[in-house]
Amino acid sequence: MILNLRKSINSSLTSIQKNLKPRIIRRFGSLHENLTSIREELRKLGHGSVTFDPKHSLGIGLLTLQNPKRHNALSGKMMAELSDIVDELENIVQTNTDANLNHENNECVLNKGDNLVGIIVTGSKNTFCSGLDLSVAKDHILTPENGKKMSLLMQDTLFRFGQLPLISVAAVEGHALGGGAELVTACDHRCISETSKIRFVQVKMCVIPGWGGGKRLIDIIGEINALKIMGTSEPITAKNGLELGFVDVIAPHGECVNRAREFLDRYVYFSERNEVGNRNGINEDRINSVKAVRGLKSLISRTKNNEEYKNFLRYEHELFCSLWGRQENVDAVLKPSKKDPMFIPDVIMFLSEEVEGYFTEEVLNEEEKFLCGESSKDDRHKLKIIIDGKEHTKKKVSDHSSDTLLNTQGRSFHHGQIT
Repeated sequence: MILNLRKSINSSLTSIQKNLKPRIIRRFGSLHENLTSIREELRKLGHGSVTFDPKHSLGIGLLTLQNPKRHNALSGKMMAELSDIVDELENIVQTNTDANLNHENNECVLNKGDNLVGIIVTGSKNTFCSGLDLSVAKDHILTPENGKKMSLLMQDTLFRFGQLPLISVAAVEGHALGGGAELVTACDHRCISETSKIRFVQVKMCVIPGWGGGKRLIDIIGEINALKIMGTSEPITAKNGLELGFVDVIAPHGECVNRAREFLDRYVYFSERNEVGNRNGINEDRINSVKAVRGLKSLISRTKNNEEYKNFLRYEHELFCSLWGRQENVDAVLKPSKKDPMFIPDVIMFLSEEVEGYFTEEVLNEEEKFLCGESSKDDRHKLKIIIDGKEHTKKKVSDHSSDTLLNTQGRSFHHGQIT
């Protein structure tokens, strides 16, 4: 009886151990240690979310930034969730790499998304990311100490993301500004739409990149080009991005994710034989190619997982911290210049939290032309606004003080007047 009881206990323990999630071991590299408390502190700040779908398509996952009312600007909450997802990816890749795979479980593993080869990073509502959520920054992060915490977490998160043995593509619709541009550089490849613009606007905010994007941009386009792009806030467009070697794929508006997936498929499928496969539709080439691609990415990533590279990033972090929270930086955040082309959202950001609408791409382009002196103010007023899924045209926007509030079609608009 005692023997049977022991067998039963041992069987139960074995069952529990099999069902336990594997412990996360950061075997792919980390820049800073012991950031859990910072992550949890930032998690309480702001709204929005970051989601990850490991089954977007075979071997490819989709990471989406979702904060459309702020043009997918990253809140503290979103920074924490992005770091969580990198944890999850480290766990998935490590578990699958260590597993003893065979033909019997290949299909099951692929269906779970464990055999990822690539990741697409994109934003919701046809825009990529407008950087740090300034509404959160004004209330919580606009101090030297909190700026340091933000920089530590984001540098580490994006460094770990780049060290993953997965091929990544940034699918950039609309604009990627400031920290959004830094996020774009964290990916291996970039697919942008014909009308997209990527802009490092940090110098306009009286700081430098603080999430590691300065070093990554230098690696991608070289020192002189990086100096010009970051120092002048000159936008990277589809055309000059291709010439600089920064952009890999140009897509029609609204097609970036699809084109990015097609681009990644070249890493997923290596031969026509994969279309035949075995009785499960998968053959040995499929599993071998997954391991080969991961191994190749690990080889490339190894060039950045060394003390010299990390020390450069730490130096970038120190420079950022010496500038963030200083009076000129605070003034730039709280009192942005309306004449500066970087503030394309100046018209669109007057939407209040209650508004379930957004401006179309035409509005963004028209506003940018006006701010750059390329169109008249009359042209600027020919706007289109999407409210509750319906397009409203010929709305005229005139600037008023921040306390102006006008109700239009049951929706509230701040910092502007709809006539």
